[in-house]
Amino acid sequence: MKKQSFIIRYSRYIATATFALATVLSVNAKPQAVPDERLAEQRELFVKAEYAAKRGRLAEYRQLRAQLTDYPLLPYLELERLQQVGYLANEKRVLTFLQQYEGTPLDWQLRRPWLDYLAGQKEEERFIRDFRYPGTLTHRCQLISAERNQGLENEPFIKKVDGVWLHGFSVPTACDGILNEWAELGARTTKKVWQRIKLAADGGNATLIPYLTGLMPDNIQYLGELFHKVRYSPAAIHSDNRWLGRDPKREAEIATYALKKLIWREESLALSSYDKLIKRLPFSAEQRETIAEEFAVALSLKDHPEARIWHQRVPLTGLDERTLQWRLASYLKDRDFASLRQTISSLPAAIGGGAQWRYWLARASEITGNELAANEIYTELAKERNYYGFMAAARLGQPVNLEREPVDVSVVELESVRNHPSARRAYEFIQLERFVDARREWNHLLTQLDGSEHKAAALLASEWEWHDQAIWTLAQIGYFDAVSIRFPMAYGELLSSASDKVGIDPSWAMAITRRESAFRADAYSSAGARGLMQILPSTARRLKNDNISYRQLHRPEVNVELGTYYLSRLNNRFDNNHLLATASYNAGYYKVLDWLPDSPTPADEWIEQIPYYETRDYVKAVMTYQQIYFMLHEGQGNLFERLESMMIQPDYD
Repeated sequence: MKKQSFIIRYSRYIATATFALATVLSVNAKPQAVPDERLAEQRELFVKAEYAAKRGRLAEYRQLRAQLTDYPLLPYLELERLQQVGYLANEKRVLTFLQQYEGTPLDWQLRRPWLDYLAGQKEEERFIRDFRYPGTLTHRCQLISAERNQGLENEPFIKKVDGVWLHGFSVPTACDGILNEWAELGARTTKKVWQRIKLAADGGNATLIPYLTGLMPDNIQYLGELFHKVRYSPAAIHSDNRWLGRDPKREAEIATYALKKLIWREESLALSSYDKLIKRLPFSAEQRETIAEEFAVALSLKDHPEARIWHQRVPLTGLDERTLQWRLASYLKDRDFASLRQTISSLPAAIGGGAQWRYWLARASEITGNELAANEIYTELAKERNYYGFMAAARLGQPVNLEREPVDVSVVELESVRNHPSARRAYEFIQLERFVDARREWNHLLTQLDGSEHKAAALLASEWEWHDQAIWTLAQIGYFDAVSIRFPMAYGELLSSASDKVGIDPSWAMAITRRESAFRADAYSSAGARGLMQILPSTARRLKNDNISYRQLHRPEVNVELGTYYLSRLNNRFDNNHLLATASYNAGYYKVLDWLPDSPTPADEWIEQIPYYETRDYVKAVMTYQQIYFMLHEGQGNLFERLESMMIQPDYD
């Protein structure tokens, strides 16, 4: 592939997209206004006024505010002042503000401190009047307490406190009073205590369990103690003296929970424990099925010889996406395409009609000698714009079908969305690079729009080059055919230049960036990855041999330089196999080495056997996005032909 500039390469696309947009907006359209110099001045004044308000410099604040009477972010100045002044003395202003901006991002930023103030002042009638759901759990408890003091009867009181009780975590101290009264009314039943123990064990705060155990009847407190034990050490279920038989149904619940954890840690012990417990505990059919599902998946991942046995114990009606995926991987590993074809043919139409299962039905048919049936499926599947559709087209030697169409909205709709107060506020926050505030306003805007107006909002975000929100907005309504908006040439010149510098395909770098952040420069993940290409600080340090700050990783030029360099290194380490490099970018180089097959394996089969579902989906998405970018900006050609013929080798190290 020639490495000419993205700008040159994409010029035809830019012209086409611009013409298409102009065509849509041409009817009754007015020329777009010249950038408003007054708005630019007001942005500077707003920042100064906000600073003055926070510092209590009232004379300066009032002077600046007087010049901002028509500025979209004026309500945020009023919010800043109301958060600082004595509340009851300004109650009328507070209530007017809350009424005017109820439901908007401005609402809760004032309502929360206002409710805190009213609760502290014991202003119960005002608190009840001004509370809005959902509020915080503290506020909900304060509301119930206030309503109780105002005459709330027992039955609705108990029902409301039930909702507070059923949490797997500790509740705020503001809830103590109503919980104590609720318990005195006899509402804290053994059933409700047991429900909370299960919530605390399964994803909640397990340190709550000993306290909750003490609330159980003496003769079954051993259940709470056992649950607490297996929460940290599921192997404890193997001990016979822990199962006292006083409450067999609840013991079966504990055993089900523990077995599903133990199978991932010590499969041999889990299998032997199950064989023993199945004889003494009354597992329900549902519990047996959920244990079988977990065992089937875990044993498949561990390549255990009993994996197939457990897959067979899960009925087709009970197969979820995860179990089905591992059943597919098991058949592919064994190269048992006859069983694979039979299983897919037996799936309910709602599942078997999915692109993944039609593709593998075709592959299984092809490999077992029924090429006519395979080609019929491939032909239909090749019409779709997804990973399996592109693979089907490659197998037929056909071009890819993008099925794209423009976002067709009227000028009236577009201008209506543009002039919505939340849209105007979002735009101003973007200009001020306050993206969290901008997204809050944008999310509120979307709740006020219908389907057609959502399209207009997506077009508007694209016009603002706010690409992550344009992509997300279309995804919200399931409108995926606006390919040019969903796959923009964002940071095109930067990505092209950096890719050319390190010798990788720019469309690959674009696809990675689209999948990692949807072109959100301030993106960050729970794992600590930052910026456009989601670089971990530890990775950045290795690549640069120097410390790189979070702030630097949010700078596009720094992030893209690091991301493309890292891609090139991974690509080189895998002998220019960009599929394995893509998997490594997500999961890590050494993980992918662990996943290499024992013998040469077709790429599509290897992808389905990637143990991490996140990496498996990631690879499929990046390959698909790369093809779309290639089609939009390079011309015709199916990059999936490389995948169709690719064999993953046992050794690249």
